Amino acid sequence: MSDIVRIKAELRESILQKRKTQQHQSEQLTQNLLKVVEELKPKRVAIYESYPSEPSTRDFIKSSQLPVLVPVTQAELNLAWQLTDGTETSIQPGDLMFIPALAADARGNRLGRGKGYFDRQLENNPEGVEVYAVVFDVEILDSVPTESHDRTVQGLVSEKRIVKIN
Repeated sequence: MSDIVRIKAELRESILQKRKTQQHQSEQLTQNLLKVVEELKPKRVAIYESYPSEPSTRDFIKSSQLPVLVPVTQAELNLAWQLTDGTETSIQPGDLMFIPALAADARGNRLGRGKGYFDRQLENNPEGVEVYAVVFDVEILDSVPTESHDRTVQGLVSEKRIVKIN
């Protein structure tokens, strides 16, 4: 195991442990997600359905006035996408993606859970798709370890702030 792989694994474990005792403030996070949508004016929004330990996306999904796409994991460690009514679709130019992260930094690096689902999706996204990572504010770090296959995002959203990355 390389040093970077070990460091990422240790950071994942540390963050997941801290999340077990963390308070979840979904109302302010939902407001910040809606602010990003209002500013970027996408055609549709692709967003993950949160686990209990993740920043909650449930209220946003319920309140969005735009079509919402949610990911469906596939056996090949890839993602398929469907509208909330179950209709299959794909990511298109003009879509906005909110993706999960365990940590992120101001350069757009993000740490996922380690299986690469969203990194593979980002690599295959068409031009014109904005991508923001969703994290708890304490998970916005000075630096996140990366490997060559890791993909960056254009912004971060937490319960306390929105960070645009140039």
